[in-house]
Amino acid sequence: MAGGRQIVVGDIHGCSRTFEALLARVDLQRDDTLFLLGDYIDRGSSTRGLIESIVRMKRDGFDVRPIRGNHEEMLLGALETGLADDLIDWMEQGGHATLRSYGVRHPSEMPEQHLHFLRRLPLFIITDRFVFVHAGLDFSLPDPFSEAGTTAMLWDRSGKGDQRRLGGRRIVTGHTPLSLDEIRSTLNSDKIRLDNGCVLGARYPGLGNLLALDLDSGELFVQRNVDRL
Repeated sequence: MAGGRQIVVGDIHGCSRTFEALLARVDLQRDDTLFLLGDYIDRGSSTRGLIESIVRMKRDGFDVRPIRGNHEEMLLGALETGLADDLIDWMEQGGHATLRSYGVRHPSEMPEQHLHFLRRLPLFIITDRFVFVHAGLDFSLPDPFSEAGTTAMLWDRSGKGDQRRLGGRRIVTGHTPLSLDEIRSTLNSDKIRLDNGCVLGARYPGLGNLLALDLDSGELFVQRNVDRL
């Protein structure tokens, strides 16, 4: 990561054109490091295009570091268990849009390269200054990064951070849609939150943007959703 910027992007949810527009606004360079906070799939119209973009960027030498969100976890869980209830639960949370994007009837029919990408996503990334995790950490546990903390990493909405437990590091998360004012109020807190509900703007005033944060300068980049929903 030496030399370039550290950029982090919140929940994208299949909005590939919006993601590309945001990267153009950021002017991402090859010596930058791009962290992605999970939830690449579901709800938006182009999960396939988004994952293809991320895979291509990694192949082309960009330093892209994605983590797993709860939507990826639901899809993978449905594949692993093979249970109809798990598949239905995922579909009801936006999985229908993912299947439409691929033109398939079941997630097992998705391209193996894309499933491999999803399976390899880590639950968190730790750097010298930050912890990147989709939702949050359970600080009631002796080790918030243990297997017992998985549910919090994917589903927590508490807004809690604790730099003392993290060696001075701050948590950077997505997962919970917040207004831009609420998000800006977290940028100097123990827990930075970057989900403005990119796919929700048509239904909820104050939402509908995809966000990127330059962790070095503190600049917040705001891109209105330009995908068809």
